[in-house]
Amino acid sequence: MISFVANTIQVHIACEHPSTGQILFLALKRSSGNPIYPGLWQAVTGTIEAGETAIECALREVEEETGLKPKEIWTIPFVGTFFDPYQNSVNAIPVFGVLVDYQEGIRISSEHTEFAWLSLEEFIERVPLPSHKLGAQYFWEYILRFPQRDMFRYRT
Repeated sequence: MISFVANTIQVHIACEHPSTGQILFLALKRSSGNPIYPGLWQAVTGTIEAGETAIECALREVEEETGLKPKEIWTIPFVGTFFDPYQNSVNAIPVFGVLVDYQEGIRISSEHTEFAWLSLEEFIERVPLPSHKLGAQYFWEYILRFPQRDMFRYRT
């Protein structure tokens, strides 16, 4: 029997470039030593720890993987999914979006080897996973350019 698992998160990080005003999305390249998807470009991902909520995990992972401080965080009205054939499980992933101040250089964790600030189109072209492409598109559509985006904003 297939199990259903919901213990990971996905976070899309965006900023406004200070000189152009363009909205940019952060893509991270997984290290070649990572056992899962080595060398893959992606958004921030992570595993929810015991006693932690999904949104707490999202904020922790942004800090751990990028050193960036979110100004705002939203729950994106989208849940990513994937099938893990090794665990025989369907995984559901809550998706979040954060807005940060632009920084040319950021501190990335050892899980990653590179980062890039990209336009939405460039981000979608670079990341291969469908849930990351859709997560970025939903972040753009329902949060970044949506006048009623406050309905999705998380208030601490």
